[in-house]
Amino acid sequence: MGDQWSRPASAYDAINRNIERILRSIQSGTPPHVTEYDWLIQNLHRVAETDYQKRYKRYWRLNGAGLSQNYCQRYFQYLQFGLDGNVLDPGTLAYELYQIPINNNRRALQFSFCTKLCHMLDRRLPIYDSNIRTFYAFKTPGYGLTVRQRIAQFMCFYCFMCQFRPLGNVFVHITLVT
Repeated sequence: MGDQWSRPASAYDAINRNIERILRSIQSGTPPHVTEYDWLIQNLHRVAETDYQKRYKRYWRLNGAGLSQNYCQRYFQYLQFGLDGNVLDPGTLAYELYQIPINNNRRALQFSFCTKLCHMLDRRLPIYDSNIRTFYAFKTPGYGLTVRQRIAQFMCFYCFMCQFRPLGNVFVHITLVT
């Protein structure tokens, strides 16, 4: 499965050569985005509160996606549902949230946001975003495919990323630092 995505050796080599320096920079100066991430994790129980949701949306960049109030409300209901002990996966979330128009009855597949939600529930899970897509040279599923086909391709890649969980938390921090 992993053969179709590259794992650029030079990028991994650069990370591995500089891992101590990278981790020290995260731990010593505690950049604001790391502090905010920690706050979101520590206050996850406050997911129903407006202040928490505002900070979450700003941190994970949900604000820039033009999401409707209904979409965001359902998104945070799913996060609470996960906190209540229910198992969620980004593919099912992506399909369910796709059914909710983001604006003017337009729908959008927001797979990245679904991986972020799942990551908040289990920090061992990877996050998919444009940085990860670029790193692995993953080609975004085409718009000519059905929504279910696009989600299936995203999930195939997501399962590929799950193989590298030991790097996951470090890689998430590296993504946030850059």
